[in-house]
Amino acid sequence: MIELERYLRGLLNQVHASYLTLDGLSDKPGDLETIRRALAKINGTLLNIGKKIDTNQQELENYQYLKSPIRNYLENHEFFREMETMSTLYSEDPMRLRNLRLSIIDALSENNLLAHINSIVREQNE
Repeated sequence: MIELERYLRGLLNQVHASYLTLDGLSDKPGDLETIRRALAKINGTLLNIGKKIDTNQQELENYQYLKSPIRNYLENHEFFREMETMSTLYSEDPMRLRNLRLSIIDALSENNLLAHINSIVREQNE
């Protein structure tokens, strides 16, 4: 159980690190690829976390509250199509990059997903 919990916290740290990458960008030309990589890592890691919580409900009962916000985020937000459109037309436009980046951060903040992740990461680092 401790190993599984440590593994889950490691995954949450990865999501947090990708969020920090997104948050720290300065919206300059070339950032679209960085946004794409960070988003792919976030989506894949959240999908993995959701599956781990589903399949190990008893061992990870303290993390069940993450299941609903993760599912909501994955089901309701698709940014890759928008990035595809942007890549051909507006990949150098700093305002569009900023809007995309902030939209992703806002989506992560819905249902307190980002707050929960930050809380777990902060607790782990204490």
